[in-house]
Amino acid sequence: MSKFNIPPISTLAGSTFWNYVKAIRSGRVEWKYYHKVLLTGLVCGLASPFHCWEKLRETENSDGSGAPLFILGHWRSGTTFLHNLLCQDPNAAYVSTYQSLFPNNMHSQTIFKNFMKMNMPDKRPSDNVRLGIDLPQEDEFALGNMQRLSFYDFFYFPNRFEELLDLTIAFQDVGQSEVEHWATAYKKLINKAQQHSQGDCIILKNPVNTGRVDKLLELYPKAKFLHIHRNPVIVYLSIKKFFLSLFPTLQFQRTSEKQLIDLIINLYSRLMKRYLEQRQLIPAKQLFELRFENFEKEPMRYIEEIYRSLNFSNWDKAKSKIQDYIEAQRGYQKNSYKISKPELDRVVKEWAFAFEAFDYDLPENIKII
Repeated sequence: MSKFNIPPISTLAGSTFWNYVKAIRSGRVEWKYYHKVLLTGLVCGLASPFHCWEKLRETENSDGSGAPLFILGHWRSGTTFLHNLLCQDPNAAYVSTYQSLFPNNMHSQTIFKNFMKMNMPDKRPSDNVRLGIDLPQEDEFALGNMQRLSFYDFFYFPNRFEELLDLTIAFQDVGQSEVEHWATAYKKLINKAQQHSQGDCIILKNPVNTGRVDKLLELYPKAKFLHIHRNPVIVYLSIKKFFLSLFPTLQFQRTSEKQLIDLIINLYSRLMKRYLEQRQLIPAKQLFELRFENFEKEPMRYIEEIYRSLNFSNWDKAKSKIQDYIEAQRGYQKNSYKISKPELDRVVKEWAFAFEAFDYDLPENIKII
């Protein structure tokens, strides 16, 4: 695996101190990463008074009667672009990058935002997508910094991958009190993010939620869902590049490229099969499914269709800002891909169900080596 600049502080820095201790004790930390563990623990400890202040300022959670929009889809399927686009709507609320890492410090933002600016790159290392502390971000890191049922612990401890799939997506062998704690934390996060936003419609992106449709409907029966899918071969190549660059910046135990490839194959299979099994639970008027390849060609057409199908009422005020964002992205350079014949054969074999379910053939714009 290639070498990357490794941040000195973990994304767990936004945890409460005891949540951080539990996180570290959940896996085996290699000696190579002990300095990072200690520095992150120091930040959590120093932030403890601010966490107490946060608790004093918290208000009651939403009763779940609202209708958040959950963006679903496997990593590298276009969820980030779709999320950013919809959040251009002046009525949109969202979890920001700052809030995703410091969900326990939303009332003391100035100090911790400055800390983030010093430690965060301007762009994601894998694909050059712009990063910013106030830009929309997915919320799984936030959940992991609030309680212990977070799939993103697999970034820290890749050897726990299979266990975390069962615990945090399928909720297998998880006690009812733990599930309720997870649900309370998620509602609290959504409620706090909405309070700190000017918009009324909360839009949430979290690829992990693609396998949690049943739990999300229990939390928010009126929730709306937007699922985006992409050619599985492109997803495989893109997520491989993404994870090879991301894991070295987050992990507390080393992993090989072969282990990551096995992880990617298993993750896609488990997550997408769960979605295909559970999408029938969503009432028809609360679900919109989108093909990335079509969306990429005509984004405005499909965004307008999403607004109409899911009964969003702010299109007239949102469309000019959405159009401006699309125009600003036109110079973005996408990655080009090549794949070995054995890799391609494995993807086609193990992900055959997705090729069939979403009507995909092999893409034309890749090089087979």
